Amino acid sequence: MKLGHDPLPISPAAHYAVGGLPVDDIGRPFVKDSGEIFPRLFAIGEVACTGMHGANRLASNSLLEAVVYAARAAEHIISNPPTKHQNELPDWRADGLDNLSEHTPVVHDKNELRQTMTQEVGIVRRFSRLNRAARRLELLGQEVDRLWRESIPTRSIVELRNLILVGQLVTEDALTRKENCGLHFNQDLVKE
Repeated sequence: MKLGHDPLPISPAAHYAVGGLPVDDIGRPFVKDSGEIFPRLFAIGEVACTGMHGANRLASNSLLEAVVYAARAAEHIISNPPTKHQNELPDWRADGLDNLSEHTPVVHDKNELRQTMTQEVGIVRRFSRLNRAARRLELLGQEVDRLWRESIPTRSIVELRNLILVGQLVTEDALTRKENCGLHFNQDLVKE
């Protein structure tokens, strides 16, 4: 057995989210474009954009950041207990549905979503591939929405709907980005 002579396979990989909701110093997200604090919501960890580590966080710093922000949020909530929210919740989507339609497309649709996001909205991007992803995600969203309306919701359908929405938001953001920053790299934005 030869050790040390075999080439190591190296390729880019996406293993975490970078950025997220802009938050204040205790983890409260801002309402888009207004700068106001979003009521009764905290964003901590991978979902938050704190700015503590610049455009691209360094590996292993996110855990410490999450612990600090969680402690700050907990102290704020304990010191400022939230008022009780009085809005009535809507009926669960399954009310009144008796038929359960076929759910086998969910596995296929989830795989298609994963492939689209990896191949078209991965680490290295181009506007043409991002636009292709947007079209594919729109169609996939329509198909899953049809399944959603025709069946009793299951965890897998709810998760798939949410994943498609996140994919659409990531793709939309990538299409509006006009500069390469951190690990957001679009080959069409490289200045020659």
